[in-house]
Amino acid sequence: MSLPATPEPDLQRSLSDPGFTPGRRHFAALLDLLAAGGEPAELAERALRRAGAAALPSALERAAAAEPAQRAPLTRLVGKLMAAAPIDPELAERARDYLLARLRDDDRRTRRMAAVALGKPAAMDAGRPLVGAALAEAARGERSPDVRRALIDALGKVGGGAALDALAELEGEDDLADARARAELLARRTLSRGEPSAIAGDRAPERPLRVAVRARRGLEAILAEELAALDQGSPAGALVPELRSDPCGGTRVEVTLSGRLDVLFGARTMLSFALPLPERALDAGGDLAAVVAERLLSRESQDALRRFTLGAIRYRIDWARGGKRRAAVFRVATAVEAAAPELVNDPTQSTWDVVVHEGAGRVRVELAPRLPDPRFGYRRGDVPAASHPTIAAALARVAGVRGDDVVWDPFVGSGLELCERALLGPYRRLVGSDRDPRALRIARENLDAAGARGAELLQRDACSAPPPGDAPTLILTNPPLGRRVERTGDLDALLTRFVESAARALAPGGRLVWISPFPERTEAAARRSGLRPEVLQRVDMGGFDAQIQRFHKEAPRARAGHGRGEGRRDDGGLRHPPRRGGRGAQEAHLRGEQHRPARQEERHDHRDDHPEPPRAVGRHVALQSDAAGPAERRRGRRG
Repeated sequence: MSLPATPEPDLQRSLSDPGFTPGRRHFAALLDLLAAGGEPAELAERALRRAGAAALPSALERAAAAEPAQRAPLTRLVGKLMAAAPIDPELAERARDYLLARLRDDDRRTRRMAAVALGKPAAMDAGRPLVGAALAEAARGERSPDVRRALIDALGKVGGGAALDALAELEGEDDLADARARAELLARRTLSRGEPSAIAGDRAPERPLRVAVRARRGLEAILAEELAALDQGSPAGALVPELRSDPCGGTRVEVTLSGRLDVLFGARTMLSFALPLPERALDAGGDLAAVVAERLLSRESQDALRRFTLGAIRYRIDWARGGKRRAAVFRVATAVEAAAPELVNDPTQSTWDVVVHEGAGRVRVELAPRLPDPRFGYRRGDVPAASHPTIAAALARVAGVRGDDVVWDPFVGSGLELCERALLGPYRRLVGSDRDPRALRIARENLDAAGARGAELLQRDACSAPPPGDAPTLILTNPPLGRRVERTGDLDALLTRFVESAARALAPGGRLVWISPFPERTEAAARRSGLRPEVLQRVDMGGFDAQIQRFHKEAPRARAGHGRGEGRRDDGGLRHPPRRGGRGAQEAHLRGEQHRPARQEERHDHRDDHPEPPRAVGRHVALQSDAAGPAERRRGRRG
């Protein structure tokens, strides 16, 4: 259809752009399109929803004067816009009153859209008792089955004793029995929301407890090193990390915990941890919901939930493979409530995530406590494409600690690499540089919050001369690699130039530790520039793979002290192969062996769910040889 007259002749073209956010001058034309129906109406609604609460007054004005046939899409739009935040309380009340009035509309579709909208949190926040009473009254008199179902669903979401009483009055209608049972379950879970609920992270298990700890794919060996170091001086005894990988549980590091739960936050490369329950078999066509409910009701599960929960036990179900699976969640919650009503399925105020893994005819249920993470409180600001803090922590550990380090981050961004290096151990000097003055301001806030003593920040290009003063002994950086940064040939050339510049800037004996999205090219550039690779480790960057690389610049004279058969160890906790080509420690981890550092004094203080075992995810390269290691084999998975 043709577009209505509008001061913006290119509005039709703009509607096809998912990034287009309309202004007030567009609202009238877009509301005209919404009333017309068809594909233009769908595009118009999406655009108006992107405008958010700003479009709500215009939508309410149009809806109040609309013909009956046009009120349903406008009512749906009002509900969607009402959910936009922030919204003025007076405007929220206007929208709520409009929706309440539409429960009595002559048009069946409009009544249904109003019921659906009133079951959303924004409408309930504008007056839960009033909304609940109106829904109950409408449900008693409604004759249309689909509208009645929407009213029942909304009553369940409103929750509380009044909603339960109203739902009880609707018994006897077999065609709505499932909807009513689901709504009653939802309503009952709101009754305990006044009770406090928290995880007791300072408690130890009553008996040694198995814990599955996860990191980004490629960082498992570094995570194992961190976990192995956590038991230094602990009366609870050693954590002995083991790398495990199987089709059901994916890849994780497992430890047996005897001490307090929150000690695991000492591992800065960790993404999450959970308490695994014994696996169960699931035959083809088997009842997954029944297996999950049985696991939640098991003695192991209830012992853990009661031991580590202060107050009400609330949980939500998370499917490791993704998806909401609402029907399965409802069946699990119904079965669990019938046997153990103290276990409340409440996804909005849960203290536990029940994570369900499936694979190879097995089901693995893990209990993940929602415990506040204290590790990265220094993050006061961020910039586009900044490092994830666990990646920054991994880079710092790969770099290792030397008390005489002059550390330079040429792509400092928000400063997380320098923060993590400062927290890891002593240094002589910390310097960060970036072209963006806003990034430097944010980096300063973060470094100050991390207590990074004497950190210096300079505005300059990464490929320019190094900071004045002593040459850096460590260049530690993560260049901009995120999805907001286009990975083009220009970036390839920039990073190659950077490697060449870093090789010139490094002091003899220094190292370059960074992440490369073009590992083969930057490794070749490093070798040409006189840098020898020591660590080449593929890592998941959240949607694409890159490689952690550590290069060493040879000192004028070769260092003594390494025999031909000795393996090497750096201060970052990673071990390297013996010079005659033996296996490194990480290779042992990837075979599923226990991770035990050779001596206690050698340790440094301080979620991949892929269904297949890890294969050759990294290389540790002996300094004696220029030959590249075996080619990496990709696993074709987004982390």
